[in-house]
Amino acid sequence: MRSVAVLLLIVWAVACGSRPAPPPPVSPTPRPIATAAPASSPGIEEGASLEAAVIVPPMTEKEGIQWENRWIFDHYGKFRKKTVALAGERGRRYDVIAIELADHTEKVLYFDITDFFGK
Repeated sequence: MRSVAVLLLIVWAVACGSRPAPPPPVSPTPRPIATAAPASSPGIEEGASLEAAVIVPPMTEKEGIQWENRWIFDHYGKFRKKTVALAGERGRRYDVIAIELADHTEKVLYFDITDFFGK
């Protein structure tokens, strides 16, 4: 019985010690706005920058987060949030969300949350 307990303890210790280190967090850095460009401008992917941020309709904060998640899923399919940061520029508020897609590629998306920020 004691040898079984020792064996289980060894297996547990090896399993806990063999996990790979998590990847370093993505630190999205908001870019300054040169000129406001509508997201529908040619060559600018919607949500790819502050200039092309996806505008979240006015609602509560909880509903706004759900709306962002739905928008990401509708545009990219399955995803995992890696980081969420808050940015501000010229009186506007933005969620900057780094995601990992099902194919393990990563994207940083920008959402203009001014209309629901703090509600």
